[in-house]
Amino acid sequence: MMGILDRFKKKPASAPLTDEKKLAEVAEYRSKEHPLLRDLQVKPLGTISTYVEGKVFCKLWNTEIDVDLYDDVPIEYAEKCAEAMNAMPEELIDVICRAAKGYCLEFLDEISEDWRNEILSRLHVPVDANTAPREMLKCFEIGTLSVEPPKDPSRIGYQLSGNCDWEEEHGIEIVILDGRLVYLGEYSGESPWSVQGDESWNYAQRG
Repeated sequence: MMGILDRFKKKPASAPLTDEKKLAEVAEYRSKEHPLLRDLQVKPLGTISTYVEGKVFCKLWNTEIDVDLYDDVPIEYAEKCAEAMNAMPEELIDVICRAAKGYCLEFLDEISEDWRNEILSRLHVPVDANTAPREMLKCFEIGTLSVEPPKDPSRIGYQLSGNCDWEEEHGIEIVILDGRLVYLGEYSGESPWSVQGDESWNYAQRG
């Protein structure tokens, strides 16, 4: 029978999660001569699952960002998503910038004057109705490319998330499917395969 002092004994540490299938896939991918996704590692996700984490270069912001692969997404599929991210057509970039401008302007319109003035003082460029949409690229940055298993592997869907000057708490999320912007707004973990964002806060759905 357990004594009263036994309750305070340190429990043995749980063994680290292992996923031999993922480890093998990562090892095989890392052996490629010029892997697009770098420094891939299998990491624990909670106590019963794992995910793959790494780095990838993001051309639009000219910087290296994180890449997170969830729920056994094939690494080769994630590589296609990274390639698509770095080959965005100019038209898609323009759509993203217009949506980001709408997100910023409406957020500024909804908050108090003191808060608005504080945010306006830290924007990298002045943002108003006359701001050129491409200038918005100076006011937000992407830090993570996230990929989940595709419902249709012939289609390319992925999520980008990061920080923006105007919404420090919830940041910005950009979801792309088949080269089309399907969600842009505050981070809410939207999936390219089932965007559920409230239309009023999904600036991808604005004219």
